[in-house]
Amino acid sequence: MNFIRKFYLRTGLTLAIIFPAIFVFDKTENNLIESGLLFFLFFFFILLLWLYNAIYIDFGKLLRSGNYRPGKAIYRHIVFSLLLSIPLYFTLGVIFRQEQVLFSSLFDNDYSLKAWFYILLRIVLFDVGLLIAKFIIDNNIEKQRIILENEILKTEQLRATHETFKQQVDPHFLFNSLNTLQSLVKQQHTEITLQFIRELSQVYRYMLIRRDNDYVSLGEEIDFLKSYLYLLKIRFGNSFNTVININEKHICTKIPVHTLQLLAENAVKHNSVTERNPLLLEITSANNELVVCNNILLKQQNVESSGIGLQNINKRYSLLFSKEITIIAENSYFKVLLPIID
Repeated sequence: MNFIRKFYLRTGLTLAIIFPAIFVFDKTENNLIESGLLFFLFFFFILLLWLYNAIYIDFGKLLRSGNYRPGKAIYRHIVFSLLLSIPLYFTLGVIFRQEQVLFSSLFDNDYSLKAWFYILLRIVLFDVGLLIAKFIIDNNIEKQRIILENEILKTEQLRATHETFKQQVDPHFLFNSLNTLQSLVKQQHTEITLQFIRELSQVYRYMLIRRDNDYVSLGEEIDFLKSYLYLLKIRFGNSFNTVININEKHICTKIPVHTLQLLAENAVKHNSVTERNPLLLEITSANNELVVCNNILLKQQNVESSGIGLQNINKRYSLLFSKEITIIAENSYFKVLLPIID
């Protein structure tokens, strides 16, 4: 069944039956045997060409790449398919003993160049028709694939946004933020208190403004992340440290929205953050990758993962940019490599 579905054999068989049935039986003067032989000749001619085209010619890849320049393998296969149709037609004609029917125009015109031209043109046009049918099918499948991927992307984006909102609006985050704010007020750290309020508002403002975006520039995501990390720094003090070192040429590259925040949240959620063993979160860019790394300081009690984090980030990279993230978990550190998207 997979073979039939993969190479659209049902469509190929339908064409191989309908096309011969349209014009075969008026060429053999009601001779059923001759009609049957001619029918099967065209049946196998169409089916074999269809199989070759289905196996070797994928218009979907051409449409996905958007690169229509000559020299691609698909063009060589198209040319070969057109050339293959000629010897295949003649070979099947001999096998089914239909030379008199198929090549009568050649016999009647003493094998003139004009007769050769018209018979070869008819053969090639047969294959052109099959190629057009294959293109229409591949084009429709590609459109359906794009629609499906867009729907999946919307779902994943909603899940990521929902998770981000949930993390920031859930009672624990609000309690910790308000508790930190209360502590700052009691200690009369006026400037730090005002800055904490500004950064907290920036976090929520960014989430509200960017909630419908699929991706943002790395510079925007870093600015948002700095506000979020500031809240964590005030909360944990010397127990939590960050290093951000991004190459200036990567600032305008693309990144799925909330990616870095989800990774920072993941690091804090799954590791023990103490002054004796501080958590270090490093974000750097090198070559064509954005590297997010933290030392592993696992909590004594395992924290259940929601499953939205790394899986969601990887799926959004795949859907948006056809790229995948790389996850490296060693004994002492946890690293996520994000492809840099120009």
